[in-house]
Amino acid sequence: EVERIYIRKAFQHQGLGNQFMQQAIQIAKANHKHKVWLGVWEHNEPAKDFYAKWGFEQFSAHDFVMGDDRQTDLLMIKSLTQD
Repeated sequence: EVERIYIRKAFQHQGLGNQFMQQAIQIAKANHKHKVWLGVWEHNEPAKDFYAKWGFEQFSAHDFVMGDDRQTDLLMIKSLTQD
């Protein structure tokens, strides 16, 4: 699972997200994983676009509660193998 890639606004659009994602994928491959997955808030369009560019596709969703607010995370997955 790729978990919590957050970059302060002042440091966004400098390629750091790509570096973090590349590192996460390298770690997964080094550990002989065939897939990586993550959850992203359904209304976080920039993050959803970023993950889609990396080849992640939605495979499910789940609700979570933040305070009194029920929200939905989209679950996305990326294959690390050539089928």
